Amino acid sequence: MERNQLVAVLLIVVVVGAAGAYLLLQPPAVVLADDQTILWETIALPEYMDPHKNYETAGSWVHYNIYETLFTYPWDTADTSPSVGLLAESVVLSSDGLSYTFTLRQGVTFHDGTAFNATAVQMNFWRMLGRGWDDGWGPVWMIAEPILGGAAVEDAVYEFGDGSDEHVAAWVDWMENSDAVVVNSEYEVEVNLAYAYTPFVSALTYEVGAMISPTFFMANGGMNPNGTDLTLNEEACGTGPYELVTWIQDDRIELTLTDDYWRAEDALVDHPYAGTITDITIKLNTDVNSRMLNMETGTSDGGYWPATNAYDIWNNATTIGTGTTQSLNPDIKVWAGNPTFDVMFLGFNMNNYLNVSNEIRESPFTDWELRAAISYAFDYDSLITNILNGLGIQLQGPIPQGMFGHDDDLFMYELDMAAAVTHWNLAMANGLDAVWANNSYELNIFYNEGNTNREAAGLLVQQAIENIIADPASTDPTSPLVIDVQSLEWASYLYQVRNKQLPIFWLGWAPDYADPDNYAAPFVKTTGTFPSRVGLADSLGEGGVAWAGTTVDGWIDDAAVETVEATRISLYADIQEAIVDHCAFLWGYQATSFHVESASMNGYVFNAMHDPYFYHYYKTV
Repeated sequence: MERNQLVAVLLIVVVVGAAGAYLLLQPPAVVLADDQTILWETIALPEYMDPHKNYETAGSWVHYNIYETLFTYPWDTADTSPSVGLLAESVVLSSDGLSYTFTLRQGVTFHDGTAFNATAVQMNFWRMLGRGWDDGWGPVWMIAEPILGGAAVEDAVYEFGDGSDEHVAAWVDWMENSDAVVVNSEYEVEVNLAYAYTPFVSALTYEVGAMISPTFFMANGGMNPNGTDLTLNEEACGTGPYELVTWIQDDRIELTLTDDYWRAEDALVDHPYAGTITDITIKLNTDVNSRMLNMETGTSDGGYWPATNAYDIWNNATTIGTGTTQSLNPDIKVWAGNPTFDVMFLGFNMNNYLNVSNEIRESPFTDWELRAAISYAFDYDSLITNILNGLGIQLQGPIPQGMFGHDDDLFMYELDMAAAVTHWNLAMANGLDAVWANNSYELNIFYNEGNTNREAAGLLVQQAIENIIADPASTDPTSPLVIDVQSLEWASYLYQVRNKQLPIFWLGWAPDYADPDNYAAPFVKTTGTFPSRVGLADSLGEGGVAWAGTTVDGWIDDAAVETVEATRISLYADIQEAIVDHCAFLWGYQATSFHVESASMNGYVFNAMHDPYFYHYYKTV
């Protein structure tokens, strides 16, 4: 059984002569700005400050600056292998692939002064499976499924509910009897798996693997599934370079540089100005024009500049460089065109019924013919060219291009109005008009407030359906179908998506870890994040054929543990074909990067697996 080895490499450069050594080690001459604070404007703040519970990107990148995991990705490259020991110095994998023995870093303390050691790691794992479910929507599945005994805890959650007596009993039994996480010594901890799981260390790099001070969480809700998380929902205590000072809901988050950060001395070797940024304010601002103006005038230092407005600042240069070669404005830096693993797609709600403002309605998207009709009527080229300004490619199934396991030969829908009308008419023959009547001939397409990309994409869906109805060959509804594209505040949007209330909705996925399992499981497995929201398990495909959940779920499980590369690729090909044929999602786009900051900012390096890491930043005049 072959395994990649996680090896720490020390590069030693010998320079003859003290003067030569001095010249080699000197950082480039810069003039630091007096103000070393950052104002970053964004369109969404975290759902939770608890990294074991939060499962959306607005929170993950904030946590990345507060909390730390055992391993992480290289700081200064686009490499997405989890090869950098952070709170762990090294890991040894057993020959059978079932045991990971982590040697932990010594001398690390949490922000509250609690010592980081093997017991802290053990307690954090216990808390992950106790508190990381968020009523089944949390991220802990990626740890619970492979870890020894964790499947029983997950099964109790999904069958009986988060915090149920059954969940508590399963968790207590797992914690006390499974030997899943064993303290070997003060700075050595052993994690045992139920089966060999290829991307386990990668999964631990996601923020669900963040280490929280045990003193802090035991004083504020503990580890038990029936505890409370009110404090951890809004406060934080990690080992990272920044501490949370203030979180004003729907307004801002304030971070400050922690005292005596454990990496401070080592970080200066490769990042001479590490720790220069003292304070960070992450401000909610959903007005795109205001955000852009604030960056242009120097009021803010960075933030979300959507691809829809790329040409307001991007000169369309293909050479990425240091951020200065792609900008129309010398006061702003732009990095555009790096391939990412971020994807955007539309979910058809295939559950039989929807709760629309406490009114129960039939879902029109139970019919495969309607889903196929919209997939053929959607203008993918316009999405990429006009909305994204070319900063993306059409998404080809759930696994993005550039990632292991992607199928270049997978079928892709394209704009074909004749096919769209044919499938629409078949849906109408199946009784679609009666379903529209049950919905008062209304269809609302939702996106999260401030996300202009999704708003524009929603308008393309509206246009697709209207174009079908306008076609002379299509069967018209008895009454005119009114289609509206509406925004919802982020928390409200998430709530309604998770509770299956929206008929059709745009969603994005940024990878938890860089492995195809992180796309197959959330997109295709019946217990996964998105299949549960769109009702995949009980849905019907072409010709009324039921979704083959047991078979496909088995493929996903097999692919996650398979070590033979060719076999793994074959399994992922079958998985991708099954979900694309079922037409559960409209595959929108895979993004390329578009990152904008003030020209005074320094330290950004693109990596598909993490957002800005402010500890390595500094501002110049």
